[in-house]
Amino acid sequence: MKNKILQAIILLFLIVLAVPSCRQPEKKTKSNESPEIPVYRIGVNLSLTGNGSYFAEEFKKGLDLTFKYLNSQPEKFNIEVIYEDNKLNPKDAVSITKKFIEIDEVDLIISGYTPIIQASASLVNDYEVPMLVTLSSAENIAAPYDWVFRDFEIESEIMPLIAAYAYSGLALRKGSWLVVNDDMGHDVVKYFSEKFTELGGEMKEGEVFESSEMDMRNKINKVMDDNPEFIIVAGRGSAMINACRQIRERDMDIPIMGNNTLDNASVWDALGIAGNNFWFPRPYTEQESPRYIKTNEMFRSMHGYDLNWLNIYGISIANYLSRGLKESGGDREKMKEYLKTLNFKSIRGELIMDDMHNVKVPHMICQRKDGISVPVFVPDH
Repeated sequence: MKNKILQAIILLFLIVLAVPSCRQPEKKTKSNESPEIPVYRIGVNLSLTGNGSYFAEEFKKGLDLTFKYLNSQPEKFNIEVIYEDNKLNPKDAVSITKKFIEIDEVDLIISGYTPIIQASASLVNDYEVPMLVTLSSAENIAAPYDWVFRDFEIESEIMPLIAAYAYSGLALRKGSWLVVNDDMGHDVVKYFSEKFTELGGEMKEGEVFESSEMDMRNKINKVMDDNPEFIIVAGRGSAMINACRQIRERDMDIPIMGNNTLDNASVWDALGIAGNNFWFPRPYTEQESPRYIKTNEMFRSMHGYDLNWLNIYGISIANYLSRGLKESGGDREKMKEYLKTLNFKSIRGELIMDDMHNVKVPHMICQRKDGISVPVFVPDH
């Protein structure tokens, strides 16, 4: 009898012990009642110091403005941005790319400049990480890669636009050139000359300069001896500024045309009153739209000046990448497909990705006049 009572007590004790394991899970704390807000990580691999830093820094200001604004909104997702400075050194850029992929585990990468892109494109392709590249007009730089997409102007599209305006809009018939001795400089001359001569104009043999060259007076004299009606200039940094300044020493009024490398504050500040009669492309912007006006006010409050074309690139790129991350949920394959089929309405107009992984960039032509860049031709968009 005692044994039966003891067995019954033991059985009851085991049942009591088993009860907690059969309970429903306890209610989560308040912080877990709703799904955790996702955080998407972007690695930005830019040349923030050294040659080319002006363009990268201005582009970064546009990124910063947009990401800061989006993170302040109740969108139920956040963007974490990791900036690294590659100093325009391809080896550094590769190391940074590996860090982004293997350590930071970023959802996508932003990078810029032709040598940096060329050094890192195959790496992101092998690891299947989407990369948006900019600040490079090299032909087909993104086309060979499934995971690389480019948003920047291409000389083969922009220079014919400038050439047609020079011939038809300004009635110019004879030109020459002074450009940096690299792929960009050669492409500027090639695509401008092809269109200008096709229309009936004449391009005299010009000169090239090295990126470290400061005194181009002898080359300018050779160019000017052919009596051109205008000069095409393209380059970077102090060398290009000196090229423009020394042309103006020879002739204060001759039209100077080129790509977007002309259009930056360093050039205008250095030239002062000699900065008139320049023509160049700019990304089309809807400057009268409420969206643009609001964005410009926000930017001006942070930096004390109006948006420039580099800031606008950064703003629009940050906007459509953020939407892509939200829609893809951080899934890299879905993000790649989003970029591949990009169709996004921005302050630069409608941005559409083509089959060569280039965003089709709507542009306009501006003239520098009395310290202001004035739109003089806006193609239909």
